[in-house]
Amino acid sequence: MPFDWTQEQHVTRARFRDIGAEIAIAVEQDGRTPAEFDETGWTRLGHEGLWDMIVPETYGGDGHGWWHFSAALEGLASSIRRPALLLSVIAQAGMVRALERHGTAAQQDRYFGSILRGELSATAIAEPGTGTDVRSIATTLVEHGDGYRLTGSKFNIAHAPLARFILVVTRIETPGRRNTALVIVDRDQPGMTVAPPDRKLGLNDLPTGALHFDDCPITRGQLLGEPGAGLGTLIDIISLGRLYYGLVAAQVTAPYLRDAIGYCRERRSFDSTIDAHQYVQRRLVDLQIGIERGTWLARGALAQLLTDHPQALMTCSVAKLVGAQDLVDGAIGLVRLYGSLGYQAGPVAAFASDALGFMSVGGTEEMHRKNIFNQMMRAG
Repeated sequence: MPFDWTQEQHVTRARFRDIGAEIAIAVEQDGRTPAEFDETGWTRLGHEGLWDMIVPETYGGDGHGWWHFSAALEGLASSIRRPALLLSVIAQAGMVRALERHGTAAQQDRYFGSILRGELSATAIAEPGTGTDVRSIATTLVEHGDGYRLTGSKFNIAHAPLARFILVVTRIETPGRRNTALVIVDRDQPGMTVAPPDRKLGLNDLPTGALHFDDCPITRGQLLGEPGAGLGTLIDIISLGRLYYGLVAAQVTAPYLRDAIGYCRERRSFDSTIDAHQYVQRRLVDLQIGIERGTWLARGALAQLLTDHPQALMTCSVAKLVGAQDLVDGAIGLVRLYGSLGYQAGPVAAFASDALGFMSVGGTEEMHRKNIFNQMMRAG
């Protein structure tokens, strides 16, 4: 794995760090509570060439690749302050990987163009009764004439209220034990109903919602990968998202740490500024440790994933698990550090609410621990 960015990647990271800061300022100057998708910020990222980096050159990309994209994401996360737009970027990156590695030429031609135009996608896995336990999902794909029919429900799906196309995880009856299929469904799909946006504790600017499928007609050309082999394909796709959740969880704390250092240098207590107190120093150091730990874990996971390392799936889960826990611990630590100021409605309290969302986004702690345990047993 690279232990430093190339000169070009350093420039890209710095450029997207500045872009993130400008997006944060624009949201603040709007004077609005982030309660809806930041369309302006999303459009800006597309115009700045974020998607060009990872869309294949054949379909309009610029050939920079995943490490370059990761440098941009790291820079963006280090300054943007609110993580919702970052989670949207991660979701879209997962769709690029899905199409790049498993899509047909027709699917790539159609949907890479949509991504470059800034059209939002979604990946629908979770269901009300099963969460993200793919082996237990009830949504079904049944053969019908020359194609299929899709029936079932999904919930808590990022971008569901806005997405132009959706990758749906479903069951399908095939010979043997493999029974998972992936299908790409367009927004205007007959038989699909989009529920109103969810109301959440935090991350309100990441629109989530439910999807319902009632005998939706699906053509064979809408299948992503081989029918029945969807579980392996899905794991390959979402592993990228897991490590990026870890990267974002680490870096999004950075501007709050900078603010906290400034606050501690000015805030006086017991005849000295509070940065002289060891318990305050420990809180600040723990924040920095979380940033470093999460960043390097995510980079290592990316190196493994891109080279098909046998431990890649485990490391991706570790990166997500560690990043989420450090983020939540750090956000709560900031509330404690600021005292009543941190608890009052404002940027620190909002950040803490958003941070709690990382305990479930991309899979719960229990799910990732189970995945890590299973990988340990296979390796042992």
